[in-house]
Amino acid sequence: MSAERRRQIEQRIARLQAEAERREDYQAIIRLQRAYGFYIDKGYWREASNLFAEDATFEHGVDGVYAGRERIHRAIVLLAGGNPGPGLPFGQLHEHFQLQPVITLSEDGTTAQGRWHQLSMTGQYGEHAEWGEGVYENAYRKEAGVWKIAALRFYPNFVAPYEGGWATLQPVDGDWRSPALADFPPDRPSATAYQPFPAIFAPPFHYPHPVTGEEVVR
Repeated sequence: MSAERRRQIEQRIARLQAEAERREDYQAIIRLQRAYGFYIDKGYWREASNLFAEDATFEHGVDGVYAGRERIHRAIVLLAGGNPGPGLPFGQLHEHFQLQPVITLSEDGTTAQGRWHQLSMTGQYGEHAEWGEGVYENAYRKEAGVWKIAALRFYPNFVAPYEGGWATLQPVDGDWRSPALADFPPDRPSATAYQPFPAIFAPPFHYPHPVTGEEVVR
C-alpha cells in the first residue's frame, strides 16, 4: 500500500470517527431532554434538576432567570404546585411531551443548542384539567463526557381548560408571572418580554434557515 493510499484511509477513518461521535452526541442530548420530560411527568424533581450543570440557568416564561442547580430544583417544585416529591399525589396528572427536536452541535462537540415543542396535559382527578403548549430554546454542555442542560428557556404559549380549550382564553394584559414563584424571586429578570396566546409570539430561533442559511427574524 502506498503512503498516499494509507493517508487517505487514515483520513477517512478519522472522518468516520468524528461523524460517529457527533451522532452519539445528538442521541445523548435527545435522551437528556426526554429524560427531563419523563421525570417532570411523575414528580421526580430531584432527578430532573440533576440533569442540569451545577451553574445552569432556568427560565420559565417571564418569571425571570434562576441560577444554579439548587435554585432550579426549588423553582421546578414550586411551578409544579409545591409537592416535594418524589412522585405525585393521588389523582394528579402532570404529563409534558418533549417533541420536534432541532439540535445544533458546536463544531468542537462540547456544546449544543436545542429547540423543542412541549405539549402538556395536567390536572387533578375530579377537580380540573388543562392543556398546555410552549417551546424550549435550550443550551447543553458536555462535561467530562456527559451531556447536561446548561440553560433551559421555556416559552409557555398557553395553559387552557380541557373543556373549551384555547378557544376560551382571553388576551392577557400586563404582568402574567406565575403566582407559584411570587415568594421565590429570580436571580435576574427575563430578557424577553412577550404575551401568551391569543397574542402571537415566535420564540427566537437559535439556528439559521436550513436551506437559505439566512437568520429567521421574528
